[in-house]
Amino acid sequence: MTLSRIFRKILLFTCAFGAGSSLASYPDRPIKLVVPFPAAGSTDLVARALSAELGATLGQQIVVENRAGAGSLIGSEAVAKAAPDGYTILMAGLTNVFLPYVFKDLKWHPIDDFVGIGLVADLPNVIAVNSKTPHMSLSSLVAADKAKPGSMSFGSAGVATPSHLVCEMVNHQTQIKLQHIPYKGNAPAVNDLMAGHIPVMCNNLGGTLPFMQSGQIRILAQTGRTRSAAVPDVPTFSELGLPGLDAGLWMGLAAPKGTPKQVIDTLNAALTKVMAMPAVREKLAKLGATPLNPSPTAFVERVQSDRKAWDPVLKTLDLRPN
Repeated sequence: MTLSRIFRKILLFTCAFGAGSSLASYPDRPIKLVVPFPAAGSTDLVARALSAELGATLGQQIVVENRAGAGSLIGSEAVAKAAPDGYTILMAGLTNVFLPYVFKDLKWHPIDDFVGIGLVADLPNVIAVNSKTPHMSLSSLVAADKAKPGSMSFGSAGVATPSHLVCEMVNHQTQIKLQHIPYKGNAPAVNDLMAGHIPVMCNNLGGTLPFMQSGQIRILAQTGRTRSAAVPDVPTFSELGLPGLDAGLWMGLAAPKGTPKQVIDTLNAALTKVMAMPAVREKLAKLGATPLNPSPTAFVERVQSDRKAWDPVLKTLDLRPN
């Protein structure tokens, strides 16, 4: 055997040993959790509800970083292209299912370039109005727009976000023409709704609930097969005769494709432990969120189910960015 071959074998052995040692010590530095939406929105609040306990369980700090824009595209892309070493992870969600229908020429995939760590929580989406409007029901809102088609606008967290598509589905199912005004996240849209700059908004329950409780916003309907315990007096869309709005806004942790299974298993074990903590479940309940099964299998099944359910709907909408 030549010296060069001997040297190559030694080098490969050294690299393999080093990689194994690194995996065994994972994590040995802080982990960045990217939230692809602005601070103070529901996705951000859920991430922060987990971060301290998740960090304590892993023995390393979880640093939440907001990278908002383009309906979660910017933050998702940053994580997809990060090193697959477990030190940069994403608070992924239903928007990852929507993104390929908006940005058709991406050189990466918002779903296929990730591996699921585990689901975290599900939030209903709602349609809400400023409490000073006369609309006490969804039927009142629909009647008002039909009387003057296109005269009212609705705000959302951005193009192709769940809040956008819920309102578009309402448009489609009721044959009204609410005009879309996209914002960079839920929080600024909620502020404009309360200020009366927009009359209607579709949003997740967690980002709307505090303002409903303070009397500034009125929720007219919610997604889901059953009413959320947080708003038991608000009817579901299906109760009101609008099909196709059973899915809520799910959130879960994901890592770049290629992340070692041992790292995924470590993160999932920590997530599973944290999701069982009463204090964390209480935090989620206050946000109107329902904890989900954190297993990687459940993550895959949810993504597959949503891709199948939303595909026929998304193909009918013009989701090109403004």
